[in-house]
Amino acid sequence: MSDEETREDTGAVAATDAAAQASQEAHAHHHEEEGEDEDKFTFVQDPVFDVSYKGDCRYEVGVTIPVANERAQCDKLLDKLQSEVELKGFRRGRAPRKLVEKKFGKAVRGDATEKMVSAAFEKLVKDNGLRPIGTPEMEGLENALERPEEEALAFTIKFEVFPKCELGKYRGIEVERPILKVTEKEIDAALEELRGRYAMYETLAKGKAEEGDQVVIDFHGTVDGADFAGNKAENYPYILGSKRFFPEFESVLTGAKAGDERRCEVTFAEDFYNKEIAGKTAEFVIKVREIKRKQMPDLNDEFAKMAGAESMAALRERTAENLRDQVDNITRRLVEERALKAIVAASTFELPKSLLDSSANEYYEQEVRRLAQLRVPRAEIDAKEEELRAKARKTAEYGLKSLVVLQEIAAAEGLELTEEDFEREVEDLAARTGADINVVNRFLSEEENYNDYAHRILRRKAMAVVTESATYVDKEMSRDALEREGEEDAS
Repeated sequence: MSDEETREDTGAVAATDAAAQASQEAHAHHHEEEGEDEDKFTFVQDPVFDVSYKGDCRYEVGVTIPVANERAQCDKLLDKLQSEVELKGFRRGRAPRKLVEKKFGKAVRGDATEKMVSAAFEKLVKDNGLRPIGTPEMEGLENALERPEEEALAFTIKFEVFPKCELGKYRGIEVERPILKVTEKEIDAALEELRGRYAMYETLAKGKAEEGDQVVIDFHGTVDGADFAGNKAENYPYILGSKRFFPEFESVLTGAKAGDERRCEVTFAEDFYNKEIAGKTAEFVIKVREIKRKQMPDLNDEFAKMAGAESMAALRERTAENLRDQVDNITRRLVEERALKAIVAASTFELPKSLLDSSANEYYEQEVRRLAQLRVPRAEIDAKEEELRAKARKTAEYGLKSLVVLQEIAAAEGLELTEEDFEREVEDLAARTGADINVVNRFLSEEENYNDYAHRILRRKAMAVVTESATYVDKEMSRDALEREGEEDAS
């Protein structure tokens, strides 16, 4: 399983899976309760359904339940009450029927109404092969208990169903496959990056601080002469160029020497997290204690052994293999995404508005949080709200369509989950996370997690049907272009 697959349950995919799963669990729970309920409700005369499809997966159904059902259910409940209830002046089970009806009649009628409404919705769904999502909206039941006893129970149910899809061609589709060879230059760059991870910072006896140096500093800031939260630190190691601090610090520390004292002013943004100093200017005094410069190890057999290889030649080959694996993973994702886009484009859909709205809003909120973490001013985010929401809706719509397509393919191909599928999933998850296999087994045995991974496995099986039957047109691409397209599709 790839890292991308572990992130499938966000946004549209998560929303749709949750909706489908909630519906399935609701029905399963309902059936379970019925199995335990000896007083299961049964219609003595079937309800009448006036089904109206409103488009976009919305149904509006007029329901009329004949009076005979209410009478039968009320009689059944009153019989049971009469045999069990103990009223003042009467022994248990000896109270007159009319007295029981007078005392409990309204509650009994309410219970009967609730059972009839629930049973009617279940029958509607079953008879029409519908897959509802969310909680149905009931209209016309507000005064149900005030209606004459000889009047049928009539009400309206409004609900949405799982997205509809008329599946387009998915077998034998043509897909452009990117081809990229790992170059010696890329291997050199990867080794240089690895070399940097083993670098050591050593104190600089002479010289000035420059980008990449570690500057050990004390700093103390005040606003209008007063301290504030987080205003000071001692022996703070800061890497010049990391941009983890204020730009003003970077400016005054660049070119500094050990022992220097530098001063700068920092004006906090109006939406700064600390509201007490938001929009205000702080004065900082910075003492440079020490400057350390990164010392890189030589690329030789000794370094290779530090990195876990027998020799420099072996390390170079391992690095090349890792790069080839990275390219293969990017290529596989792009092939799958291109194939999926083609199938989505060839298919037609109807999507439930509530699901699309909630999914789009979730994508929007995620993007807002991401921009806030990047310290983009709130005013700037708000100014782009319309653009961000439009993008979020487009993303949500494609996510829902992609999910539905894969589920339709799984159904069309008769794909099923096997015990071996879950055994492989357990082994893969344990290997990837480093968790004990028994712990993973228990995790996946829980109903919610089982259903979650069941959906994932079926989607992967469906995608395998597509990619294994596809025809490929190979096209050479640069690594930058390949990674750029991979990042765009992943986002």
